[in-house]
Amino acid sequence: MLTRRYLIALLMAITFIAPALAAEPTLDWAYQVGQPGQGSAYISASPVYNNGMLYVCSLDGIVYAIHAQSGVPQWKFKAGSTVLASPAFHDNTLYVGTANGMFYAIETFSGTEKWRFKAASNVDSTPLIMNGIVFVGSDDGRIYALKPSDGEEILNVSVGGGVSTALEGYDNVVYASTLNGRVVAVDPSFGKVKWSVNVGERAYSPLAHDGYLYVGTYDGSVISMETYQGSMAWKSQAGGQVVSRPEYYDGNIYVGSWDGNLYAFNATNGEMAWKFSTGGPIKASPFIDKAKGIIYVGSGDRCLYAVDARYGLQYWKFRADSPVYSTPIMVDDKLYFSSYGTSSGGGTVYSLTLPASVALATPTPGPTATPTPTVAPSEEPIVATYKPSPTSSQSWCPVPVLLGASVIGVVAVAAHRRRR
Repeated sequence: MLTRRYLIALLMAITFIAPALAAEPTLDWAYQVGQPGQGSAYISASPVYNNGMLYVCSLDGIVYAIHAQSGVPQWKFKAGSTVLASPAFHDNTLYVGTANGMFYAIETFSGTEKWRFKAASNVDSTPLIMNGIVFVGSDDGRIYALKPSDGEEILNVSVGGGVSTALEGYDNVVYASTLNGRVVAVDPSFGKVKWSVNVGERAYSPLAHDGYLYVGTYDGSVISMETYQGSMAWKSQAGGQVVSRPEYYDGNIYVGSWDGNLYAFNATNGEMAWKFSTGGPIKASPFIDKAKGIIYVGSGDRCLYAVDARYGLQYWKFRADSPVYSTPIMVDDKLYFSSYGTSSGGGTVYSLTLPASVALATPTPGPTATPTPTVAPSEEPIVATYKPSPTSSQSWCPVPVLLGASVIGVVAVAAHRRRR
């Protein structure tokens, strides 16, 4: 009896104490793009990292190269039109599409243009580099294959509808979703469509994994299709639009929805394992730390969440200055992400240091302080001495500890009476 009482008391103490001591990330720096008082420099694209640099695109047509350690910009490239999609990096080159149909290759050391290619309509699709070829989709209903050295067109394939989301490469085949609700497979070797399936509603960025394709749609469907012929394996339903690429981890497919929920669906049969609710729409894919089983996802409620992948429980949340519509990226113990921006200023790029350990938080954790973004510097490259932003010490609440001590005291009294 005593052992049972002791175990119950120990579990109660852990339940009360652990959330109070739960570690949270610390802010390293925050850099706001654009100019103060001008709200056109919104960020919907996710940042890209390579070799100590972050590459960020904004809706005012500016591409930024930012030092990941200090948050200081190295260069800016003026694309001349809105950039909606995330860029792609390969071999010291950044590939960026724009709303006026121009597709750029940018040399990443200096930020200078290497070449440009003009499509017949918007290039709002994140490009794919596969087998030494650059593939990019356009709203003109074509997927283009370009030489990375000079942008020369190798071929283009009509897919029957505009392509404005990221391409996926798997087993030497290019997969794309179209504005008119089709999912297509393109074989670059023959320059033709291998198969095309109508899924009923506008489809978004597909994910290929282990012989299956996973895709979300405008009506909130999450669909699994086999990659060889496009036959449907299962179809599940979220509570709102699914406009970002699903992610796979440990037998589940994870996807965010405009209804504010992050969903986990069984990858084999589509059954929902759990859903985690935020306070705003989720418009970007989550990032999964597969070594620790932690999901990082942004929401329209201005928060970035850390969620346990197995059970869908919250570890912590960090509040930004505006909605978070980008996918975060993790490098070592750092997490980088961007907020969308406000009417008075552009989006903000954040660098966080992740806690060494985490504990599940209470259902209603205290708010995270909103950091003050730094003022955008001039367009000239800046050399600066890095001085980390001061961070507050981890908060500690004595009430749960007192409650835990009380429980332990009860156990001690019970033990004493038992001995009598």
